[in-house]
Amino acid sequence: MTEVAGMDILGYWIGIFLTFCILSFLYKDNPFYKFAEHLFIGISIGYVVVRQYYDVLRPKLMIPIAEAEQWYFNWRLVALVFVVMMFIKAVSKRHAWVGRLPLAFLVALYAALEIVGVAQGDLGAQIKRGMVTLDYQKVNVNEASEKVLTSLPGISPAVAKKIAIQRKQEKFASMEQVYHLADLSKTERQQIAVARGRVQGLEARAAVQDGERYWFGILNRFLLLLGLISALIYFYFSVEHKGTIGAISRFGVWILMIGFGASFGYTVQGRLALAVGRVQAIRGDTLEPNVAEQIHGPLVALISVAVIVLGIFWWELARKRRQRA
Repeated sequence: MTEVAGMDILGYWIGIFLTFCILSFLYKDNPFYKFAEHLFIGISIGYVVVRQYYDVLRPKLMIPIAEAEQWYFNWRLVALVFVVMMFIKAVSKRHAWVGRLPLAFLVALYAALEIVGVAQGDLGAQIKRGMVTLDYQKVNVNEASEKVLTSLPGISPAVAKKIAIQRKQEKFASMEQVYHLADLSKTERQQIAVARGRVQGLEARAAVQDGERYWFGILNRFLLLLGLISALIYFYFSVEHKGTIGAISRFGVWILMIGFGASFGYTVQGRLALAVGRVQAIRGDTLEPNVAEQIHGPLVALISVAVIVLGIFWWELARKRRQRA
């Protein structure tokens, strides 16, 4: 039986109590929520400050300057001066303008880096996807090169090499034979299984015979191009949005709303996943049975809820008395 240290048990209890303190905000803003919020912010800031010192300032600034033979010619002194200028903003209102210089440099630097990153990672990829041909043919696994096979969903370079070796001995009659290759590892089988589907997947992208087209892929590329053009036209204000331009612009609005809705839904799904994980942790589903028995998560949750409810009730009574006085 695994024994859990007393401090670990106390940590689990505190975590459960703080979880319900945060959830108490569903009623209204109250001292329990404020306590958990301030505690979280304070611990987070303290942790970030410590990590920044040991991961950035100490190894990349303080130690190189101290170990340099001629430290006064070290370019890192410029960064040290910027750090000092930032602190002047916090200790002196009269000279607070000094702290704006390194802050402006930092914001401008990161803005430039972000622009380059977005241009290369998002804008460039979007332009590349928008310029591809609408024709989308399937891949003949018996004739395609290993590089082309790697472009198929679920096919890694290692699997492509195994396919190339196997087809030299015997041609594939169906895509099912690719999945049942004898020398595939468990991970490779899982990757192929995930990529397979009724509409889009390994069967949809690959074919044993030539001449077939991937109609779902053609539709996908057409919708991508149409959505890109219509969304751009919506933001083109040099022409009045009437007639054909107005219709395309309205379609662009639909495209934008679908994109925003999908993004919001993805965010909500992530938050719900966190909430479900927290419930499982309180129930002890993620712990070993003997550890869960020592923590008594559901009992601690009930006690936490009772303490918070009674505390909020007393706080409301005290607030009403102050208002009457």
